[in-house]
Amino acid sequence: MKILHELSWLWETLGIALVAAAVCMACAALIGKAAKKKLGKKVLAVIGAAAFVGAILAVILIARTPMPL
Repeated sequence: MKILHELSWLWETLGIALVAAAVCMACAALIGKAAKKKLGKKVLAVIGAAAFVGAILAVILIARTPMPL
């Protein structure tokens, strides 16, 4: 049980990254629809993967920044 508590930050980070990736993919699809261009599955997968990695890096950078008092 202690190990699950210690790894809770990992699940939160993965959840935040998945939500950010889903939002970025939805925005890309809406932009493509507005531009009347059909985005392929590979393009959406690349956008989702880049958003996932970017969100993980952003969470790590934010976690390293000390909070002001």
